[in-house]
Amino acid sequence: MKRQIRSIIVILSALLFLTVTGMVAASPATTKASPLYPIKKAIEAASLAFAAPEDRAAIQVTQLEERVTELNALKLQIADLEKAQALEKVSRLQEAAIVTESAAKKLAASATLDAEKISDLDEKKDVLNAVNSSVNELEDEDENEVEDEEEIEVDEPDETPEQNETPEDKENEAGEED
Repeated sequence: MKRQIRSIIVILSALLFLTVTGMVAASPATTKASPLYPIKKAIEAASLAFAAPEDRAAIQVTQLEERVTELNALKLQIADLEKAQALEKVSRLQEAAIVTESAAKKLAASATLDAEKISDLDEKKDVLNAVNSSVNELEDEDENEVEDEEEIEVDEPDETPEQNETPEDKENEAGEED
């Protein structure tokens, strides 16, 4: 009886672990800023390590799309935190966004190289198109970021506006004229 209970507990624990692991791996909220991110990266590395050479590029495209989704999630978090003026956390998330973007670009390069190994021309074309689409999305994000920064900049006026005179200033001017 005790052996059956132990077996059930082990099985339920394993199912719970696999469920949580799957949720972590699939969640776009699991970003570089999350403590669960190393688990997600380990799962991705394992899936890539055990993949056939022909499937590596397709898996990398999926991972690249996840990096783009993570990057967008991080940028939304940054915008929300900037509104709340949580500057310390904004800085950490910006660092995570930079690392994620860099990882996405490296992954795109690897996926492109691995796509060249695909013998089926239609599949190769689809994979390369998906990589290019993700890279274009990354580049569009960079351009939008520059445009947003330009909108924020305020031109300094050439001349300082005259201050409104206070009653004390008028009295001082009147006293100087006498």
